[in-house]
Amino acid sequence: MERSSVEQKQGDAPTEGNNVGTECIFNSRDALLRWAREQGKLNNIVIVIKSSDYGGKGKRRPRVILACERNGNYKSCKYSETTDIRSDANSDMKKCARDTGTKKCGCPFLLKGIKIGDEDDWKLEGVCGVHNHPISEYLQGHSFVGRLTEEENALLVDMSKSLVKPRDILVTIKDRDAMNVSTMKTIYNARIRNRTKEFAGRTQMQQLLTKLSEHNYIEWHRTSGDIVTDLFWTHPTNIDIVRAFPHVLIMDCTYKTNRYRFPLLQIVGVTSTNMTFFVAYVYMNADKEDNYT
Repeated sequence: MERSSVEQKQGDAPTEGNNVGTECIFNSRDALLRWAREQGKLNNIVIVIKSSDYGGKGKRRPRVILACERNGNYKSCKYSETTDIRSDANSDMKKCARDTGTKKCGCPFLLKGIKIGDEDDWKLEGVCGVHNHPISEYLQGHSFVGRLTEEENALLVDMSKSLVKPRDILVTIKDRDAMNVSTMKTIYNARIRNRTKEFAGRTQMQQLLTKLSEHNYIEWHRTSGDIVTDLFWTHPTNIDIVRAFPHVLIMDCTYKTNRYRFPLLQIVGVTSTNMTFFVAYVYMNADKEDNYT
C-alpha cells in the first residue's frame, strides 16, 4: 500500500478482541472507506457505514462508524390484534407476521474513523475485531460488493455506446480486475441506470428527437396533438451518396416489429458496383398514401 494514502502506526498486530491495537492514517474519508471495503472484500466480509457524523462548528470532529453488514438485529413488523385492518377474505392472513430471512445476527465487529487535524486526514481505529458468524465465501453475486467502480461504469458506458453485448462487457471488466464479483444482473442494472440518467426525464421519442438534433441529422416529423405520428430522418452523408447514385431505390416497410408499434419504412440505394447503402428511415402512423407522400 502506498504510504501517501495510508500510514500504519507501529504497534501490535490486529487481534481478535474488544480492542484492536492498530491505527491507520488516511489522506481523505473516501480513501479510508475504499481501503476498509477492499480489506473486507479480501476477507469475504462486507463493510458498511453504520453511522456517520459530519461534525461542525462547536461539535465533535467528523467521524464514521463502520460495521460488518451482519451487525444489528432484524426488526420484524408484526400486526397486533388491535390493528385496524380492512375487512376482507384475507384479513386473517394479514395479521400474521411474514416469515422472512435476514443476514443480521448482531455481529459486534466495528471500526471507527475520525478526522484529525485541520487537513482532510482521517484516522481509522479498530473498536472490535470479533465476528460472531463463520466467514464464508458468499460474496459472489453480492449486490453491495458487486457494484461497479467509477472507472468500470465509464467503461460500461463506452462499450454500450459501441453496441457491445452485456456478456462481453462483463468479461472485459473481470479481465481488468480479478477481484471483481459482479454478475450479469449488475451489468443490466447499470445500463438501465445510465440510460435513465441520459434520458433526464424525457420520453423515448423525445430522446430520439434530441439525439437526431445533436448529431445533425436531417429530420422531419408531424404530430397530432402532442403525439408524433410520422417521423423521417437521414444523415447528410446519405444524401450526398444518393445524389451520386439516384437510379435504384428499394423501399421496404416492416409492420409492428419495432418498439413504437409503427410501420418502419426503410429506403435503400444501390451503387454502380452493386453495393447497398441506407438512404433514410421513416416511422409512419399508417401504411397509407398520405403517409408515404
